[in-house]
Amino acid sequence: MQNVLLRLREVVPSLSSTERQIARYILANPNETTLLTIRQLAQRTFSSPSSVVRVCRAIGFGGYKELRHALTREIAALGETGSHREQDISPQDSLQEIVDKVTRNNIQCLQDTRQLLLLDQLEQCVDLVAQARTVLLFGIGSSLCVAKDTYLKFLRLDKPCVVNEDSHSQLLQARNAKPEDVSIVFSYSGQTAEMIQCIREMKANGVPVIAVTRYYPSEVAQLADHVLYVAANESLFRNGAMSSRMSQLNVMDILYTAYASRNYEDTLRRLTRTHIAKDGAEPR
Repeated sequence: MQNVLLRLREVVPSLSSTERQIARYILANPNETTLLTIRQLAQRTFSSPSSVVRVCRAIGFGGYKELRHALTREIAALGETGSHREQDISPQDSLQEIVDKVTRNNIQCLQDTRQLLLLDQLEQCVDLVAQARTVLLFGIGSSLCVAKDTYLKFLRLDKPCVVNEDSHSQLLQARNAKPEDVSIVFSYSGQTAEMIQCIREMKANGVPVIAVTRYYPSEVAQLADHVLYVAANESLFRNGAMSSRMSQLNVMDILYTAYASRNYEDTLRRLTRTHIAKDGAEPR
């Protein structure tokens, strides 16, 4: 499945005002869109056929006919679940409603990320990590939290990895990187200036770069050798990188588990040896 609606939601911020109007119309009226010609859709959105084509190409389709056919198949396969929308928090919400909305939104975010993951890209990323001398981790803000969590995971398996907390140290880390290393750069927006600079430095050194970022035509995605896409529609109350952080953590859990499973018995031995028993608990 080509996930037309999910891709549209993710690229909306990058589109022009006219193109956003087209994308939002399709998102709000997916069933109706499958019955419209390109000229009819342009009329409904006060745009032009060429603008419709640009929206199609922004999410990986050659033209409107290809998008419409994919959308028809998606609606048939998913039914109502294909046109879900994030439930934002309102002042009238009770505590139970907040619990339910946040939980549903996080679950939806993880499901959307699953649909965006390309298995061939994931396999290549696992290969790079397995072969690398050192895994170099990059991120600032909430993405740094994901980088540090990833560091702890690989540390338990005795996979050499490095994470620095400030952007200047990360830039030095990038400039000292070698082709036998691999870098994982976390940037949900894909436009973080510090991360772009680090990637440019590593590309100049011949270091393979894996980007964990949103499905979006960003500079981070364009510069990286491999991209693991994550989904996260951050609303006003959730714009503190809530669902994007969860998506990134989930993708790294997947990458880590895929890497660890390649040497299953050795992984179990390392996890047992590195387990730190808590007071009063029996060691594993």
